[in-house]
Amino acid sequence: MLAWPGSDGLNGVPCRTMKFIIIIFALYTAAWSIAADSIDLKNGDQLSGTVTLEADGMIALNHDVLGALRIKADEIKGGTVSVQLADGERLEGRIDGYADGVWRLKASDGSIVELQVDATGGLVRISMPEPASPTPDPEEEKYEEATPEMKNAAKERIKNAKQVIKDAQKVLENEWTGSISIGGSLSEGTSVASNLLLDVGIRRKVADSETKIDAFYILNTDGSNVTQNWFQASVDHYWDIPGTDGDWAIFGLVVFDWQENASWEQRVNGNLGLQYRFVNATRDPGTDWFQKMMLRARVGPGFRKEFSGDYDDWAVEALLGGTWDIAFLKGVTLKGNAQFFPDLGDFSQYRITANTNFMVALESLEGVSVGLGLRFQFQSQVPEDEENYLLVISGQVAYDF
Repeated sequence: MLAWPGSDGLNGVPCRTMKFIIIIFALYTAAWSIAADSIDLKNGDQLSGTVTLEADGMIALNHDVLGALRIKADEIKGGTVSVQLADGERLEGRIDGYADGVWRLKASDGSIVELQVDATGGLVRISMPEPASPTPDPEEEKYEEATPEMKNAAKERIKNAKQVIKDAQKVLENEWTGSISIGGSLSEGTSVASNLLLDVGIRRKVADSETKIDAFYILNTDGSNVTQNWFQASVDHYWDIPGTDGDWAIFGLVVFDWQENASWEQRVNGNLGLQYRFVNATRDPGTDWFQKMMLRARVGPGFRKEFSGDYDDWAVEALLGGTWDIAFLKGVTLKGNAQFFPDLGDFSQYRITANTNFMVALESLEGVSVGLGLRFQFQSQVPEDEENYLLVISGQVAYDF
């Protein structure tokens, strides 16, 4: 063995020099081990090297021995990495997962940082750190559960709030409101013609009652001949029965008809009876095919009297029918009524009437709406040479005031 004079080291290297080389090598190895990223695989292996997070859920790892590797995110159980963001910030933490193009890192304080690879390949932060969920303290005082008394008190407050809203609505509806419409119509039955239609209605709703007064006039002439001349006026009123929350009511209805081309020229009928609201539903916009639906049924006895016709005796008849008020969308409504009037003195004789309007409000013109209307009348007892029905379909423009 060769040795330098005064040395006792290996191959002539002094011991002091050998110790220095060993210390330098150890420090370099330790520094490399601390600075390097590490990836924990699901199969139990661990790889160290420089890690780059990629956009497609892949990790690029530059291993000192194995060289460049690319590992899928679903093969990784975790790992400690230090990454450089596009804005110069450096983040260190453990890989917490990858989903939908987003990498999640868990910092040493437990917060979660979400990162995404931008178009240039750089990492950008897409969320502020989420604070780690605190560990529940078993000694922490729990919230008091609601007692039956608390629930009853809440129900009472809700009931009182609803009553306040209902009272406010009654005050707002105290005034008369009205509507006037004009348009053209087509008739079939006792009159076959194209007509001019004028319709006027007013309405007043107060506490526990409502009044509707309607009148319409249809006229058509062919030269000096009048092909249709129809006027109708009606008064419809109901009173809510106390204690039924508006579901039950007493109604009264009087209708006057004048038709120049019918088997009678004038007719009046009236009914008094019970009304029941069996559907009163509302829906939030977009949750159902309607926003409001109110359906009522009616039944009650009454009378009928025709003038200037073949059957001008007083008749006792009943009313079986109902009304509907449906809002499909805001400003899109379908309102109407239908009645069946059997003659209580001769059940083989009866009448049918129906009126309905489908209207669409114009957003650009406040109070203005357009739509279609339908009016129908049928009477089983008419002279042999007369038609027993009349159908009128109209297009109209209405203005609410």
